[in-house]
Amino acid sequence: MDNTYFPRVYVARQPILDERGRTHAYELLYRQSLENFFVPEENREDIASKRVLVHAFLNFGLENIAFGRRVFVNFTGELLKAGIPYLLPPQKLVIEVLERISDPDEVRPVVRELKKRGYLIALDDFREDSPLKIFLPYADYVKIDFRITPSEEIKRLCEELRGDFRLVAEKIETQEELEEARSLGFTYFQGFFFARPKILSSQEIPVLKIHYLRLIKFLYSARDNLEEVIEVINSDPALALKLLKYINSAFFGFVTKIHSVRHAGVLLGYQGLRKWASLVALHLMAADRPPELIINSMVRARFMELLARRVGLEERADDAFIVGLFSLLEAMVDQPMHAIIADLPLEDDVKAALLGRDSPFTPLLSVIRAYESGQWEILKNLVPKLNLLSNNTLPEIYAEALSFAHQAFSTGGSSQ
Repeated sequence: MDNTYFPRVYVARQPILDERGRTHAYELLYRQSLENFFVPEENREDIASKRVLVHAFLNFGLENIAFGRRVFVNFTGELLKAGIPYLLPPQKLVIEVLERISDPDEVRPVVRELKKRGYLIALDDFREDSPLKIFLPYADYVKIDFRITPSEEIKRLCEELRGDFRLVAEKIETQEELEEARSLGFTYFQGFFFARPKILSSQEIPVLKIHYLRLIKFLYSARDNLEEVIEVINSDPALALKLLKYINSAFFGFVTKIHSVRHAGVLLGYQGLRKWASLVALHLMAADRPPELIINSMVRARFMELLARRVGLEERADDAFIVGLFSLLEAMVDQPMHAIIADLPLEDDVKAALLGRDSPFTPLLSVIRAYESGQWEILKNLVPKLNLLSNNTLPEIYAEALSFAHQAFSTGGSSQ
């Protein structure tokens, strides 16, 4: 296939959560490459964007990107007039009309027809003076950016719009902002608030979370001792049962049913059993948090593991997995990372990466953080530092990490 017409596509997604922390949909973040190579030719960028949108869905697949949920996709006026939304099914797509649209009067009949055909419409970065007001009769969602919109204007917009539209609060990054948005009547919330701790203080950690942190500590104290790992897992019935549920799922594909943690240990080995037990322990520990938090931890873990193998850290791939998996511990426990991992018997360079210090794993963690938030310019500067990594590798790794996380999360028996 000619890569001139089907170039590698960078695709990330950001969850949109409901009031209960469940994932309602994902916004698709995409870019054709890490280079800005467009020439000043009429409609050149829109032509490329068409290819990106189509190829993104062909490359990743809707199921891998959205885990069965709807996807919000940004559309310019030109893309709308070109009929590009019709390439995607209405039951899976929310058409997000960009605020910088230059010809709203010309686009209005297009949006009206899309609405008539069953597509949901979202208005992006809505403001009091927004040119998108012309599309309000067809809109299902109105998105308001908490970073760029003054608080008084947000309040006025909410009073005017709530009840008639599903309001989405964008760029919510703290628990305080989340609570404010809820009080104003927002229905959905988008941002990385779920990945950050509510409070970083000396407050007591809930007993259940202390229990699983201790279990993780014991797992990593048992250096190459499979019997000790088995004993630690068996000491907690919930952990043992959930682990066996994982092991007996189609995700692993074992032909015979596994009835004991010992049998699982024989099949997985010391490193494998410890890794999967750690994942399950975190899953149980984060039961009171948005499910997207544990999914994101799994994505990071698998991404880090695969990336380590590509950059000459094959022998440390398991440690890279743990760095990714533990990278959101602060949000699970509401404690500073240094306090959480102080007593965990992890390798020094694993702890250094988790604390943001220099480590072989630090640039890898920076890459996945930039990728998952669509910070393409930051990513562009990080990639050359990994030397062995080509630009085309990251989309493949991210797609595999998404697939891994969704399969593993579904296998765990949780629902969102």
